[in-house]
Amino acid sequence: MKRLLYIPLCIALLLSCTEKEDMSAMTAYAFETIQGKWYLTAVEKNSIDGTKNIWEQVAAGKADTLVFRADGVVLDASGKPACCVPGAFIINGNLMEVRPQTAVPANPLCASVNCVNCPSWDIQLNGNEMIMTQCNKPRLKFIR
Repeated sequence: MKRLLYIPLCIALLLSCTEKEDMSAMTAYAFETIQGKWYLTAVEKNSIDGTKNIWEQVAAGKADTLVFRADGVVLDASGKPACCVPGAFIINGNLMEVRPQTAVPANPLCASVNCVNCPSWDIQLNGNEMIMTQCNKPRLKFIR
């Protein structure tokens, strides 16, 4: 009789192990899709009458560059870690935690920045276009 109780328990334990492996594979795939350099092209602004949001183009000299590594770490254009980056991203509705595979050096500029706690960034990825929402900030449009 006890064997009948142990069999479903063992099956449930085995199934839970394979699910975690699938999640790590999905996380790696999602980070590979955003891996590389992204250039800021537009910022979403409220229209004057407040009924419709519009995209305002960013001047070439003021455009920001983000570099995503394969493990999800975000770097600035000079290769240093970006400041105020969350520990997770929501990429097309899927939560992906950042797990650095190699050591991330400290960025001395981050010591002078006052970061607001933002646990995750929402990223909508469509081909070579990425729309990012960072907590209470306006949406940003990036291209490769």
